[in-house]
Amino acid sequence: MSQPTYLVFRGCIIDTPALGTLRVRANGALGVNQLSGRIIGVADQETATSADLVSMWIGQAVDSSKVETVELSADQFLMPGLIDTHTHAPQFTFLGLGHDLPLMDWLEKYTFRHESQFKDAALASSFYKTAIARVVRNGVTFAAYYGTIHVEANCILADTIRNAGQRAFVGKVCMDVNSPSYYSETTEESLQRTEEFIHTVMGDNAGDESALVRPIITPRFVPTCSAECLQGLGQLAQKYNLPVQSHLCENPDEVAFAKSCFPKQKSYSDIYHMAGLYGPRTIMAHCVHMDDDDIELVRQCGVGVSHCPNSNFSLSSGMADVRRFIEHGIPVGLGTDVGGGYAPSILDAMRMAADANRALIATRRDARSKDTASKVVDATETKPSDAATDHTDAAPLNAAELLFLATQGGARVMGMHEQLGSLDQGKLFDAL
Repeated sequence: MSQPTYLVFRGCIIDTPALGTLRVRANGALGVNQLSGRIIGVADQETATSADLVSMWIGQAVDSSKVETVELSADQFLMPGLIDTHTHAPQFTFLGLGHDLPLMDWLEKYTFRHESQFKDAALASSFYKTAIARVVRNGVTFAAYYGTIHVEANCILADTIRNAGQRAFVGKVCMDVNSPSYYSETTEESLQRTEEFIHTVMGDNAGDESALVRPIITPRFVPTCSAECLQGLGQLAQKYNLPVQSHLCENPDEVAFAKSCFPKQKSYSDIYHMAGLYGPRTIMAHCVHMDDDDIELVRQCGVGVSHCPNSNFSLSSGMADVRRFIEHGIPVGLGTDVGGGYAPSILDAMRMAADANRALIATRRDARSKDTASKVVDATETKPSDAATDHTDAAPLNAAELLFLATQGGARVMGMHEQLGSLDQGKLFDAL
């Protein structure tokens, strides 16, 4: 018997079409075309048969044999798939290790050494199957992965993800300066290998935005990339119309190091911008220690922020101000940042994001109380930027906002919000 062309799910359907808006269709119906993988229609309180609903949604009569109904039980609901906007596939090899160290020391002691082992394709073949299966089990239907500098291992990673049925951006990591001799590449090698990886992963699907696995331009971060490397990657992003991912303002020492590498640039953000790496399809992870210049440039360019609270706590990097991003109209999603973060779970990221937001509010409240008690503050001494960054009285992130960040917010950060992130007609059916 042939597979039905259409699926109709009936029961409770939940999503967040806008920040802070929880949409619950308690007795809804949602139809999917299994050939295209897209939602053909959604309805509330429907009593019509599934075949009649499909006929209405597509505008022509459909025989009931072409339609399969999935009845959700009273304790089940349908929701958009979770989106992990920042994670490192090879770092599952040392998950949870080294969290007594700050970022730069942790990279030297653990990250570079473990990632360098993926020059062994056999390791990549065996290990990535386990790692990707674990991510999928955590309900992540779409993820932005960092690989390593090795083309063969990255291609294995892309194939493993595709075979698992997960949607993903996969990046070949680029690092040509300030890197250990056992794990580095020349500028020419970095750019050539990136283009080779792009061709291998894209194949004949260069213009297909719905392709399951796509490459993403991935400079590791400013301290390990020369100006020539960053500019070359910016040119590749434009040539192939690809998204970009990297790290920004994660740790105070990293920020100082990055600025020392490019002293002529106005801000950390300006370094990426001058290389042509900023745009509405750019994902910047962490963004904990952002000054006003960073914020404004990110806003102007439409760059998205991947908020990784587990990692930021684990490596003592700090607490990113999500409310500040939202107020400036900057897209925000959630990332697990394995292995800086110890859990490959977006549900954990939601909980941690709530904790970080509340801790930040409390910290600022207490700091302001101490300051008020110790001296009389002259209002004329307040800098213009103080009011923009002091969110002492900001409301804590609520459940609807956190679910938005985990789904539709993540889709915005990935530049895919018109394709997925909510359960609307015409979107790809990436759902749980």
